Amino acid sequence: MSKAQTLIEQFYQEEMERKAQEATFTPLDITVSSADMAVISTISKRFNKDKNLLVREAVSQALLDMFSALEPVERKMLAKESDELAKSIAAEIAEEQGLDQLEVSGTNWVQQDKNCVKEERKAEKEKALQQEQAAKTVLNTEPESTESLSSEAPTANEAESAPFEPEATETAETTTAESESESTGNSIFG
Repeated sequence: MSKAQTLIEQFYQEEMERKAQEATFTPLDITVSSADMAVISTISKRFNKDKNLLVREAVSQALLDMFSALEPVERKMLAKESDELAKSIAAEIAEEQGLDQLEVSGTNWVQQDKNCVKEERKAEKEKALQQEQAAKTVLNTEPESTESLSSEAPTANEAESAPFEPEATETAETTTAESESESTGNSIFG
């Protein structure tokens, strides 16, 4: 067999795989706002993508986000129900196509639920670690601030035992006493 014949066989194989893949997609007729359609059109034009493919990928990602936001108990229940429904739809499509079975493409929702649980536990551990580090930081800085306050300000006992002498009065009295001794000539030196 020549390389050209091998290439044609590869094309046939790819076509069959694409048709099987496309058969697992269920058409959905939706209407969107003109603003949403405008952004879909500009993004698809910018990246040279089919609009339907772009919308399919966007909806798929939005569904993952919505699914992740569900309450854990409800998410688990809906995941199981969704996977069972996906298998049922795939079986119907396979029967319509005359195939024995059809691989379900897309998200395995039970597995997605498990991934969500892992992410939630990881987030809880990180939050607990951050709280622990914040508590350590507060405890480590608290004694330093207390020590610096105590070294700058006198304690209550020190303040009570020391006589009250304002600095301004003391300086003024000293200056007055020095001037009087200079004018009278009564110096302590002689």
